[in-house]
Amino acid sequence: MPIGGGALIALGIFFTWNRYLRRAQEQGRPWTRKEEYNRVPLAAIGGPVFVISLFWLGFSARSDVSFVVPSLAGFGFGIGFQLIFIGMLNYLTDAYEIFAASANAASSSARSLVAVVLPLATRPMFRALGISGALSLLAGVSLLLGTVPFIFLWKGERIRAGSAFCIALKERKLEMQRKAAQERGDAEEEKNDAGVVGINTNGPVFRKEEAV
Repeated sequence: MPIGGGALIALGIFFTWNRYLRRAQEQGRPWTRKEEYNRVPLAAIGGPVFVISLFWLGFSARSDVSFVVPSLAGFGFGIGFQLIFIGMLNYLTDAYEIFAASANAASSSARSLVAVVLPLATRPMFRALGISGALSLLAGVSLLLGTVPFIFLWKGERIRAGSAFCIALKERKLEMQRKAAQERGDAEEEKNDAGVVGINTNGPVFRKEEAV
């Protein structure tokens, strides 16, 4: 229940950020033109919250502490994982556009692989390290991975510039723009050849032939 409550709070944060982002875009603020600043800030918020929730759970899950205290860590966990998931998923979709399906498939495959392998180590890890030690280890790994959104904010444009998918996307967009411009030119040329000077509700309007 706390994790579900945290996920709902994360949705509120997401919708608030979305409204703020739209207003900034309408005002033409320069930072909105940078791809990473549209989505990644949500993950940058979620990462530290996620790490804190794991440390909180690890050091409060003791017999001398009420179960309510470690349970409350679920709110932070729900907020953190939901913001990370929404932020990075939307970032991949926005950054890769027509290749978004491939990017999300790669992301889902990696996430699913870890989801299959990690539970196999869970029981031995908790037996060897105890609750505090195991959760501190997971929090430490999460802390390292939590730097990824900040790296994207810092060097995301350069990273995307070296991506084969992003290079192919840029070439495809340029090709589509050239094709659209050519089609507009061809349509304009055909209209001029036919003597069409405009279109009204009754159809095309042709210019009058000059008397010879």
